[in-house]
Amino acid sequence: MKEQTLLIDNSNTLTKFTLADADGKLCGERRCLPTARLAPPSVKRLLADWSFEQVILGSVVPTGQDVLQQALSEHPIHVVCGADCPKLLRLYEQPSCVGADRLANAAAVALHYPLPCLAVDLGTACTLDAVVMQEGTPTLLGGAIAPGLQALSQALSQRANLLPKLSWDQLAPAAAGSSLLGRSTVAAMQAGIVRGFDGMLRALVRGIEEELEGKVYVVVTGGDATRGGALPDWADVHDADLTLKGLFALWRHLIC
Repeated sequence: MKEQTLLIDNSNTLTKFTLADADGKLCGERRCLPTARLAPPSVKRLLADWSFEQVILGSVVPTGQDVLQQALSEHPIHVVCGADCPKLLRLYEQPSCVGADRLANAAAVALHYPLPCLAVDLGTACTLDAVVMQEGTPTLLGGAIAPGLQALSQALSQRANLLPKLSWDQLAPAAAGSSLLGRSTVAAMQAGIVRGFDGMLRALVRGIEEELEGKVYVVVTGGDATRGGALPDWADVHDADLTLKGLFALWRHLIC
C-alpha cells in the first residue's frame, strides 16, 4: 500500500478531509465536519478508520487549526503558509497574509490548468485569484475578495430590522426566479441578493479579464460553485477538489 497523507481544508463553514497517495492522487472519499463544532474527539472519531503517515493542513480559522493540531498531534503536521511558495507569491506585497485556501487554489491552477487562470472559490467569502506565467514562472498576480452569498443575506437581515432572514432554500437560483421586480419583501430580497450576487461575480470575472487584456481560463470551486445545479456561464470548469490538490502541491513543492 502506498504511503497515505491526510489533507485538511479548514475553512470558515466546513472542514474537509481526504487522503492522498505519494503521487498526489486523492482517494475517492471526502469527509466533513462543521468548523464551528470541531473538537478533538469528533475529529478522532471521523478519522478512526483511516491510516496515514502525515497531515497537511490548510487553515483560515486559527481556533480550528489549534483543535486539529491537538487532535492529530501524534502525526507530523505541516501547516501550509506563504513560505511554501515564494516564487508563486513573488509579486504579492504581504505574502504572509495570503490565506492558505488562496495559496492552495493558486498552486492548483498553476499546476493543473492553462495560464492565465482565475481560481474562483465561492464559500463564506468569495475569493478570485489570478495566476499568470511571468518570466517563465507561475505567479499569483493578485485577486479580489467579496462576501459570499450567505454573508450577503445575513448582513442585510442583521442590519435592517424589518427584513427577514432568508433560508438556504430561498437563496437558490430556482427559488429566486428570473425577475428583478419582486412583488413581496422576500421576492425583492431574492432578486437583490441572488441575482445581485451572480452579477457581482460576472462583473469581477469580466473586469479581471479586461485588466489582463484577454480571455482567462476560469476554475470555480467552493460550496456555492454549482448551487444552481450547473456550472456558471462565466466559468470554464468546476473543480471541487481544487484546494485539496493545491495543499498537496505546496507540501511537495510541486509548485513554489
